[in-house]
Amino acid sequence: MVLATIQDIADYVGISIATVSRALNKPALVNAETRERVMQAAKKLNYFDTAKFKQTNVKNTKISLGVIIPYITSFFFGELFSGISRVAQENNIDLILYELKSGKMNEEGLSEAFSFVQQHLVDGIILTSFHMPADYDKLVDTLQIPVVLLLDSHESAKLPAYKVDDIRASFDAVAYLVSRGHRRIGMISAMLTQQHDRGEQLRLKGYKQAVDFYGLPFSESYVAYGDMRFDDGYRAMKELLAEREQTGLTAVFAASDEMAIGAMRCIYDAGLRVPEDISVMGFDNLSVSGITTPKLTTIEQPFGEIGAEGVKHMIRHFAEGGKFPEKGQFYLAYKIIERESVAAITLDK
Repeated sequence: MVLATIQDIADYVGISIATVSRALNKPALVNAETRERVMQAAKKLNYFDTAKFKQTNVKNTKISLGVIIPYITSFFFGELFSGISRVAQENNIDLILYELKSGKMNEEGLSEAFSFVQQHLVDGIILTSFHMPADYDKLVDTLQIPVVLLLDSHESAKLPAYKVDDIRASFDAVAYLVSRGHRRIGMISAMLTQQHDRGEQLRLKGYKQAVDFYGLPFSESYVAYGDMRFDDGYRAMKELLAEREQTGLTAVFAASDEMAIGAMRCIYDAGLRVPEDISVMGFDNLSVSGITTPKLTTIEQPFGEIGAEGVKHMIRHFAEGGKFPEKGQFYLAYKIIERESVAAITLDK
């Protein structure tokens, strides 16, 4: 008698190897229709005795999750992963970490990441990113396992997303600078992508809404762009300083703490001071932001809580047989952390 392989069953049923493996070894994690199709195929193709299906007990199996990140060296990742790891350990869940080779959330990078975690037969994926490609839905659809998105969302996504309200938080950052007397406020924004239908990042959108609401002066010279890292902040601040004679900027809001810290270094290298000459405000509240000179005023994202909520979502999904809501943006609270990098001014420059 010729015995079939998992690949044979996957080809026969028309589903992935990972889904076949879960149906055979963790049946409670697969919907009833797919599970039955796999069981019938296994019988027909002589995979093994069907008694093995009946002996499988999901309580004695261990759930595993793949965690996909752009940069393991990002300052935020340690704080995010601490929340993911804590809840995973409390619930006896294995984690498999994958760092994108290019550091970019493009179709090629995601395809490689999904392939890697599927080979490890994970039961779900936690995807962390600031920039999701506009066409990633089709990649997610091929997985046939639950995916939860952290730190970002997509307007056409079929995924649950845990994050802060970037638009409102950025609006509040500008409002804080206005309350300190600033009227000429620039921004170091994330790179423009096709992520959103209006072609702009949400934090830039919140900044522009606040500029309009408060009637602040604005031109394209008030905004520079970077990819959320220290070097990008330095380069973008250099561009803003080159236009400062015309714009008269007294404050700059950066879309990430890393870029804000890069901007402060650029200001220092230009022979200027923070906040005496230019105030700087960040977004994240990374642990390093409290030890810079001066200490950085910023919007706090609760990275640990966001990571924890991602794992909790997966647990609820499995506990409820896949019936837990699979869509929607779930906002966590943010707050302004006042430190030393923003000065109060009395003159409208």
